[in-house]
Amino acid sequence: MKTHALEIGLAGLVLLTLAAWLTGQNVNASWVIGCVLAATFIKGQWLIDEFMELRHAPAWLRWVVSGWLVLIVGMTALFNM
Repeated sequence: MKTHALEIGLAGLVLLTLAAWLTGQNVNASWVIGCVLAATFIKGQWLIDEFMELRHAPAWLRWVVSGWLVLIVGMTALFNM
């Protein structure tokens, strides 16, 4: 991965984190929790693909790690909505 792409990716992750945090701080509604969890899922999948470099890994390994992400975000949604 090129350094420039890494910096852009990191900036995107920081912006998604800040957007989720600001949204969660300003509004208290169930749709906001859904938006924050969706941003968390997108961010998590991005981390799995780019920073853990699983984009070109065997399919079963990507499915296991992505399944773990779905499980964690789903459990968080279940207990917070």
